[in-house]
Amino acid sequence: MAGNGVAVRGSTDCPSSEAIRTRLAPLLPVGGATDTAWVEAGAGPQGASELRVRLLRGDASTVADRRLTLQGSCEEMADTVAAVLAAWEVPQMSSPARGVAATAGAPPDLVRPGPARRRVELWLGAGGGAYFVDGMAATGSLEAMAGLAGSHIQARAAAVAQSDRDLDLSPGRVVWRRTYASLGPGWTTLGMPSGWLGASWLASADAGILLGWLSAAGSGFALNRQQDAFEYGVAAGVRGQRRWGAWKLWLEGRASILVSRERVVLDNSSLSAQLPRYDLVAVLGLSRLVFR
Repeated sequence: MAGNGVAVRGSTDCPSSEAIRTRLAPLLPVGGATDTAWVEAGAGPQGASELRVRLLRGDASTVADRRLTLQGSCEEMADTVAAVLAAWEVPQMSSPARGVAATAGAPPDLVRPGPARRRVELWLGAGGGAYFVDGMAATGSLEAMAGLAGSHIQARAAAVAQSDRDLDLSPGRVVWRRTYASLGPGWTTLGMPSGWLGASWLASADAGILLGWLSAAGSGFALNRQQDAFEYGVAAGVRGQRRWGAWKLWLEGRASILVSRERVVLDNSSLSAQLPRYDLVAVLGLSRLVFR
């Protein structure tokens, strides 16, 4: 993608090569030899996401090489990269000797882009999986994750529903399920780009409070009853994620522990059974960035 003498190449879609080219074209005079700008995503020494911006001449010699911390929206980063490239390229295009970099003004590697505001990111996601304690149960979840762009810290809120599980209690059985919501903080890496479609790998962990509702009903007894109970506890999870621009595909494992001990009792009998206080679940999900 060429813009008035500069071809923009890169492995990232935030900002995309097209967005940088569109913003760069009005900043450059028409004509001139074609240079190539490479924009690649990477991780800095402190783990912060960075863009490496390089400007190369046609003979592959380097005009300038700069690393920028990823901050602000994709559009703001495109503006920043375009401004840096223009500051490097304009002296080159106007220099009498193409092979000699212009020395007037600040050197290219000292160009400072304007500060980018850190905005809140909001991701919405949905997942499906299975619980494994005292019989398998299918589960579906909806979640929202929010945090400052470029920050490791996030907040997570989720709602989860389960299918029925059975508990034998001769001569019948107890059918039970839980529905709950969780809220708590989380920590995530900022990503290591893989070079495939600008994708990156991420890992995250979170923990928080759990508030839920237990429904249990008898089946196969002379008199079947249903009982509901409020429950609370804590939950924690870890996940691996693959990000493509505004999308994340993730796989997580999650554990929950309830404070209360719920027991089912057979009327006029000493038979009883305790429902599990803890649970383990594996979930595969997809999230999208909806606000930044």
